[in-house]
Amino acid sequence: MAITETVQALVNSQNSLLQLQDRLVNQGEVMKEESLQTFIFDLRDYADSLRVVTDLMEPTEIPTLEVEEISAVLSKQNKWLRELIDTLETLEDNHTPEAFFGLSEGEIRRLKGSLQGVVELNTLNLQDNLTFQRVFKDKGYQLSKTVAPQSQDAKPSFLKRLFGKTQ
Repeated sequence: MAITETVQALVNSQNSLLQLQDRLVNQGEVMKEESLQTFIFDLRDYADSLRVVTDLMEPTEIPTLEVEEISAVLSKQNKWLRELIDTLETLEDNHTPEAFFGLSEGEIRRLKGSLQGVVELNTLNLQDNLTFQRVFKDKGYQLSKTVAPQSQDAKPSFLKRLFGKTQ
């Protein structure tokens, strides 16, 4: 897989995970379960950590994920992240770092280190996902297909009321 295709696949899958995480957060009964809540927030932290590389491109598609697909997505992302790290090492060894979105050698080194940390987060989430899946199934939770939109009539925050700022 080419560099841009790998990054694009990560971007799309990251956005799918973020969408799934939003759907899970909006499920009130799911968020009452502490072990599920912890995993959901860890999933968000992991998806946000992918931004070290995914900010380089825009998503082209955002497939809707189901809870049962988390493991498959995390496994694919792990593979793509390792491919990117290998590619970055090759570019660094060949002294051609600019081939990766015009980054300098130092930026490539920092990105590679960051990606190694993201791989560790990915591995931890893959392990925690087993418990999450089991508890989610055992409790009989169902996930709605869409994210509940924020109400336009929502009460403005305290600071907005205090300073009279509106959007």
